[in-house]
Amino acid sequence: MLHQISVGGCLAEWDENVFTGDEFRLEIQMQNKNWLPLKCKAVYRFENNGIGIKFLDITRFEQELLARIISDTLASEGLPMQIDPFAQPNRFAESAVPRLTDHRREQEELLERIMSSDDRK
Repeated sequence: MLHQISVGGCLAEWDENVFTGDEFRLEIQMQNKNWLPLKCKAVYRFENNGIGIKFLDITRFEQELLARIISDTLASEGLPMQIDPFAQPNRFAESAVPRLTDHRREQEELLERIMSSDDRK
């Protein structure tokens, strides 16, 4: 069972025969019932809990297939979301969300005007 899957890796259920550094082949079933074979490496291990897996030598085509698998799975669970594994995320400074420091500065300036003894209100 896979959890937290992305185009770079995933978390898999714990297997006592897999250790950090082990390389292996993982097959993920696609919606059309075919299998996507991926070369993997165990990069960390949570005892009796899970294995952190990194996909090795993954091609752009395989990343696109994984993105499709993720999107299809989310849609089947009622969470439609298109995944673009090659899109660059927005930088925080470029987003429309006001920065916390800007809001804080505005509050401090307002407080300064209220508390000042001059008539600059």
